[in-house]
Amino acid sequence: MNSVENYVLAEEHSEAGDDLSGLWIQPGFVEGIVADGKRFATLAKAYRHIFRRNLEYAVMLWNGLPVRFSYQEDLPDMIITLIEMLLAVHHLEVKSGTSFEFKTPNIQTLWKVKADQEMITIEGFWQQVPGHYEAALNQLGMIHMPRLAFLCEWKLLLQQLIKAISDAEAVLTKSDALDQLQELKTIESKIPQRGRFYQY
Repeated sequence: MNSVENYVLAEEHSEAGDDLSGLWIQPGFVEGIVADGKRFATLAKAYRHIFRRNLEYAVMLWNGLPVRFSYQEDLPDMIITLIEMLLAVHHLEVKSGTSFEFKTPNIQTLWKVKADQEMITIEGFWQQVPGHYEAALNQLGMIHMPRLAFLCEWKLLLQQLIKAISDAEAVLTKSDALDQLQELKTIESKIPQRGRFYQY
């Protein structure tokens, strides 16, 4: 999808009301995991190895505009920041606004996050996305949605990440990585249901 198509989608979105407003996630299909029991010092290294054969993408809709990220290339570099962000949102540690930066081979974006008990607001600053339609994303740069709905959008992806470590029989050798995996499991367990596309 090119930038022109995305601008058209943005215009259609603005006329269609708030049905697509917010952030919605469609994970890909996880395949090709080999139970080789390898040892890893970090979660990033573990996922880079585990997903080395996976050519799938997850798709995130940001106010209706699709952003895809690769299990093989992007998720390993996103995982630590993602855990930090979701824990902060869950524990309401972002009331005054906290920045989270995602930098991967394909995506560069900075999110300024504020949340209270009911709602979350994210101001996104997009520098790089596949397809190079950063301007369209920045035009619709503000996410405002229920906090619980935002957390639920990540649940299925977190479940995939947890299961991938188990299916690969991966061994994490450093305490930081073990702590991060436990945080990943904790935040997933606190999210009551899957997101909008998976409530069945």
